[in-house]
Amino acid sequence: MSAPLLIVKIAGDRIAVPAERVHSVIELSRIVPVPRAPRFIAGLTTLRSRTLTVIDTACALGLPESTEIAEFALVVESDGCGYALMVEAVENVESGEPAPCRPDVKLADGWKRAAQGLVETEAGSLLVIDLDMVIAGPLQDQAA
Repeated sequence: MSAPLLIVKIAGDRIAVPAERVHSVIELSRIVPVPRAPRFIAGLTTLRSRTLTVIDTACALGLPESTEIAEFALVVESDGCGYALMVEAVENVESGEPAPCRPDVKLADGWKRAAQGLVETEAGSLLVIDLDMVIAGPLQDQAA
């Protein structure tokens, strides 16, 4: 069964996320830093009087910094809390059913940890990621 997937750009790569998890897409304006927060927490922002924790998505996945600025965020909810996941671009919504990653597909560790599978689109194969793994942050920050 095919599901809607939102195509976005993170760390310079086009990937897909389950569209039903995304409440809205916002343009990031003001992010207030949080002292002593883990490095992948960019800070806090508000949306309609609701405070959202802003996650540096590339950092949360342990990926190298991109040369592109993350100007947008995907607003999602997890365990009753609101998050804004930073992305460089938001492209479109496509339908597809993620299939397990083939053994010959080589992924960076961060992508590998968050991967839900691959989906074939008109633009080619895209990795589908688990947004809860992004919110959890990098493995080394979880142990601290």
